Amino acid sequence: MRPDPDALAMFVQVVDSGTVTAAANRLGLAKSAVSKRIAQLEAQLATPLLHRAPRHVTPTESGALLYERARAVLAQLDLVADEVLARSGALQGPVRLAAPLSFGIRYLGPVIADFMRLYERIEVSLDLDDRRVDLMTGGYDLALRAGRLEDSELRARRLGTSQRALCCSADYAARHGLPDYLEALQGHSCLGYANASIHHLWRFRRTGERAGNEERSLTLRGRFVANSGEALMDAARAGLGLVVLPRFLVAEAVRDGSLRPVVIPGWEPVPDSLQLVYPPTPALPLKIRTLIEHLAERIREPFPWDAPFVSPSEWSAPAR
Repeated sequence: MRPDPDALAMFVQVVDSGTVTAAANRLGLAKSAVSKRIAQLEAQLATPLLHRAPRHVTPTESGALLYERARAVLAQLDLVADEVLARSGALQGPVRLAAPLSFGIRYLGPVIADFMRLYERIEVSLDLDDRRVDLMTGGYDLALRAGRLEDSELRARRLGTSQRALCCSADYAARHGLPDYLEALQGHSCLGYANASIHHLWRFRRTGERAGNEERSLTLRGRFVANSGEALMDAARAGLGLVVLPRFLVAEAVRDGSLRPVVIPGWEPVPDSLQLVYPPTPALPLKIRTLIEHLAERIREPFPWDAPFVSPSEWSAPAR
């Protein structure tokens, strides 16, 4: 008998995810349903397809062969379906997208709304969280990320370079002065981002004619750590210390004067790479490719939040 494409798709998902539980979560099915379908596929082909361990599964020799062939077959089926949908103009189905909380609130909502107006049969689930989600096991089709691409298994579409800014309140500057060289930061209260691997490690790069590729990292102290950029910005507004945050988050606060930029001659915070990342499937569904193109068209350089800051004269404060 010919294997059912749905059963093959489940098997590929189990191998990609590494566990039946993770595959079931991604597929939106009960773990028992996925296990039963894989067992039926093994019975149909009269051979074990998976080595099962308590917390991980790996394909057998036969399973590895089926996995490679099934991925290719499913990719071709997806392409055929995409061609038919493209001709009919009827893109449809669910898409799950993850993005940072602050960026999503400020910039992503209207872009997604426009996309859904264009494609009325696509259902979008937008998860906003500053924590970095696991695309492979979390059931996500796509994520927008700011920072370096750490997972080499993922594919990425780069949107551009997004700047970061060192800021504080005018009150903090008046009480404590401002650092005028890099090491002077060690004498200040520096607010830490808890989602970073080392929340008080700040990275700077040299600017100007001597820039080259020189970077410096400083481990700094501070009384406040948070896993939210919004909370860190509120703490900086309240005068609790210096903070390094993406400019898309602090640009409005600098414009209204509740925060002021801090410039250290010859140095600036290392910027982020803004990118869309997605699992390494053989052929992305057309609905995902279409969303990627839409996001890349609407979120592109020059980013509006990276416009130069205008510093009011009252921001000047003596260095200490």
